[in-house]
Amino acid sequence: MAKDHVIVHGERGCKGKSQTLAPGVYDTSALDDDDFISSVTIPKGWTVTLYEDAKFSGRSKTLTATGDVGDDFNNITSSLTVSSPDKEAIVKTGDGHKDGKGGVITIEENDVDLDATAFLKGRDFPPKFEQIMVLNFTMAPDGS
Repeated sequence: MAKDHVIVHGERGCKGKSQTLAPGVYDTSALDDDDFISSVTIPKGWTVTLYEDAKFSGRSKTLTATGDVGDDFNNITSSLTVSSPDKEAIVKTGDGHKDGKGGVITIEENDVDLDATAFLKGRDFPPKFEQIMVLNFTMAPDGS
């Protein structure tokens, strides 16, 4: 079994067409096919959250073990998140102002390469998101 990635499969029983996914967020365009997932191979301690619709919307289902996704999510997943014990996928989605400018930002926990100031420059403030999940976040002003 894989220990450093998740595998999504196109058939039940972890068979058929597959795609390997590292921790992160995957919208429709990042998946090999829309609505093809029937089963998943998940390493111990990892979490996969499936979303029925693109842009992490619609019904969702969280999985923590290898197996079939179930009849309720068979071949309907359009976006998903993959979290490992040391990198949690954080998804901010939505467009509460219905102006078409909502979007997705991903910051992985323990991402030492992230320059938050550069990452956030040029983005509209305050952000226009309906759903926000933040885990263990520290930010210090740079004195400017």
